[in-house]
Amino acid sequence: MEKLDLIRRIRRFYKLPEDHPEFLWTQTNTYKRRLEQVKSGWIIAGVLMLASGSTSAVIVISAFSGFMSLAFLERE
Repeated sequence: MEKLDLIRRIRRFYKLPEDHPEFLWTQTNTYKRRLEQVKSGWIIAGVLMLASGSTSAVIVISAFSGFMSLAFLERE
């Protein structure tokens, strides 16, 4: 038996359908590639936050990075 990831176990516990388009999108190679790019973007944003030394810059960079992450991971 294959080990189920956390999302699949939660969906199975609450008896949610496995064939929902939003859930299937997270299983595609495109989504996984985009997720890796978002992770790299957050690392770069973190380095910028550390380099800035300003609390207001940290807030602006994190808000912008969060918005861009959600926009980039959205399916077409």
